Amino acid sequence: MLPTVACILALGAMPAALPAEPPAATGGIASHAASWRRVAGGDWAFVLTVTPSPGWHVYWENPGDSGSAPRIELTLPGGWEAGAVQFPRPDVAMHDDEVFYGYDSPVQYVVPVRRVPSARDAAASPGGGGPADGGSDASPSPWSMRARVMACKERCVMAELSASGETAAVADATELPAGLAGAPLGGRALPDTPERAGVTAKLNGARLVIEGPAHGQPSARFIPCDGPGMEIDLPLGQPAIEGTVADGRFRLEVPLGRLGTDPAGPAVAGLVLLGNRPGDPCVRLAVPHAAPAPAQPPESAAPRRAK
Repeated sequence: MLPTVACILALGAMPAALPAEPPAATGGIASHAASWRRVAGGDWAFVLTVTPSPGWHVYWENPGDSGSAPRIELTLPGGWEAGAVQFPRPDVAMHDDEVFYGYDSPVQYVVPVRRVPSARDAAASPGGGGPADGGSDASPSPWSMRARVMACKERCVMAELSASGETAAVADATELPAGLAGAPLGGRALPDTPERAGVTAKLNGARLVIEGPAHGQPSARFIPCDGPGMEIDLPLGQPAIEGTVADGRFRLEVPLGRLGTDPAGPAVAGLVLLGNRPGDPCVRLAVPHAAPAPAQPPESAAPRRAK
């Protein structure tokens, strides 16, 4: 007999796809599949694997000069929440004189998922618990996924993808590194954090200067993420800013056309690509806007001497 969902969640389990018929091809998409992965530390990751049809391609979070990033929507049991989609390292190329960031082979889009402790959970565990601590559900709960993924060849189509299942124990799920940072997945690297990779970025006038260890790679490039108002001055006919590597360290100087216009968002965001292979390291940067200078108090007038 299967344990109750309350026991499953207490053990740190999460929804898993039940056996289902293989998904049919959908305009430019040969197949898609949903799966769940454990993340060290007790969290989970939902993985949507998309295989483009031969000669077709799908896109990264910034598609480049044309195309559209995929949109993934998860409906989860109560007490679980999904984070922002994490995109693995893309291919970077020029397609018909247009910048292209995306994938022409199977790609795994990742959605971090974590347990949100309820008031009842907190009362049961006064010291506080991790996101995988148990809930109070007594029966399996359904989950579902809907995604819109643009695929292009000579023309573009918007594929509507879906998957669903019920909560169940996942005894043999593959575990990924904590936080997913830098994890290899399907032959492609997920972005690492600047702190873990030892990378620094600093705004210097109309340029963003990025430096750090090359991690044994011979080259370094920068591609921009998509953000409101953000513009990077890419060289004509080139899809990325090329950096230099010397003495085991890299340096990138990124010319800025315009900073992001969302005050709550980054001034500049992008991906540092070390090496040239899909599985080589990459680092995602989000550089905040400079803090406004503190207001200066008005100069007080010099006191007048009474006559």
